[in-house]
Amino acid sequence: MRIGNGILPPEVLGDVFNNSLPDTPKVFSRKRLIELCLVCKDWRDAAHSDGRLWSGINLEFTSQTQVFSYRKVLAWLDRSRGRPKRLAVVAAGRTINCAETSLCSASNPALAQFLLQVPALDHLHLEFRTSRCFKNLCSSMKSLSEGHELAPRSLDSSSFPVNSLSLKVAYFTHDDRTNPKHIFNSLPGVSALQLNFPATNTGRSTAIFLPPIASLFSPSILQPITNLSIGCNWPFRDIAVLLNSCVNIEELAVDLRGFEDGVNLLPRKQVSLPKVRVLRLRGIIPLSLKSLDFLKLRAVSEFDVQFGHRGMILQILEIYHTESWEKFLWRHAETLRILRIEDLKVPEEHLLSMIPTKLPMLEELHLNRVYFNADIFDYWTPTLPSEVEGSMWFPRLKTLEVLHLHPEFDARKVLTFLRTRRSHHEESTTKEEQGVVRGVFRSPPDSMQRLVLTYERWVSQRMGKIQEYSGEILELSAVLRRAGILVNMGPKYVGR
Repeated sequence: MRIGNGILPPEVLGDVFNNSLPDTPKVFSRKRLIELCLVCKDWRDAAHSDGRLWSGINLEFTSQTQVFSYRKVLAWLDRSRGRPKRLAVVAAGRTINCAETSLCSASNPALAQFLLQVPALDHLHLEFRTSRCFKNLCSSMKSLSEGHELAPRSLDSSSFPVNSLSLKVAYFTHDDRTNPKHIFNSLPGVSALQLNFPATNTGRSTAIFLPPIASLFSPSILQPITNLSIGCNWPFRDIAVLLNSCVNIEELAVDLRGFEDGVNLLPRKQVSLPKVRVLRLRGIIPLSLKSLDFLKLRAVSEFDVQFGHRGMILQILEIYHTESWEKFLWRHAETLRILRIEDLKVPEEHLLSMIPTKLPMLEELHLNRVYFNADIFDYWTPTLPSEVEGSMWFPRLKTLEVLHLHPEFDARKVLTFLRTRRSHHEESTTKEEQGVVRGVFRSPPDSMQRLVLTYERWVSQRMGKIQEYSGEILELSAVLRRAGILVNMGPKYVGR
């Protein structure tokens, strides 16, 4: 593409195209990429030379007889050359009766032919209407490879070439509940596994069949997994049955989707996961925090929690809701380095429980849509800074992110807290730069490196109107910047 007398480099065009398209293109975005290639020769050459644009694709099947040119998809992936490849297969036909192979969209012969020849994948996402669809697809691959004398390959074989697998099932059938055999006897030999199972209550009149949890997977499938993600609103008691076989997990993510665990829905004994270092919880509501008491973890370095449904702010009302949380942080205080909290309104009486100060190894604190009283920073701010007290709270803290704050939140208290962490802070007695007296830090240096503050944009008649920061706040932020801290404060919008 020419600009004046110069030419926009193909690498720049490739970055522009990548930012405008999703990672795993669907039908609509695939057409957009083809349209970009038809603009001119320069654009086509730039797109063809950027392997990122062709490294992923999303395939959707609605019937067993759907026309599908697998050769074109193979040619698409070939253009990615040596880049890691991502594939998403969605076989979500309208029928739930997938026991009849001829009615199951996953039995499409062209899909089986494609999977027999697909190159090695970095990630594979499989989405089925029922659990039976997975078996139908594996049967189609096996029968096709036998009939055409192709190299044997199936999704229920550990030799299928893929590094990570995502499996989503919309429904379990009555046969899944009554058949004592494992629903998934075998899976590709992956180290990262993502599971999404149907909800126990969808609000529909149709019956929801939930099979015995122990019959879902063979223990031999779960034992090699090091990265496991589970999404379902099942009781934690049932999830714990799966976790008992996952002895090698290093990173665990559980999305309860707002399910509220009762006392009788918790496991009877602790689940031992000694290798877990990263724990992510999603869809947590107050009473579900009791599940932390039943996770026996040795040394957690990253703890990431999102409360309720995304964007829905919850409030901790009772002190017994926070007891399990406080005990969990206390047990891992010597190893916890990253703490993220999202979508929570914290009453003043529970502030010190939800955001405790005695975390000596904490390096990153991220608060996103967490509404709380800024006075807590006054409590953390030492009244008499000294070499010891200057950073007594979070002594190793490097990054502090407080995102989507209430418009009335006082940023001055955050900045004051960070300024007083720096021991021996003094005002310069010499006049510099046209007589302006600057605040400077002496020694020793502080661990703090990055501060990010952003405010919520409230929907109101004055939405979009920006409120200026006070001179005191601007001067405090300037002092921190001169001390080597990267300070990023977003626009402060006027409240309701």
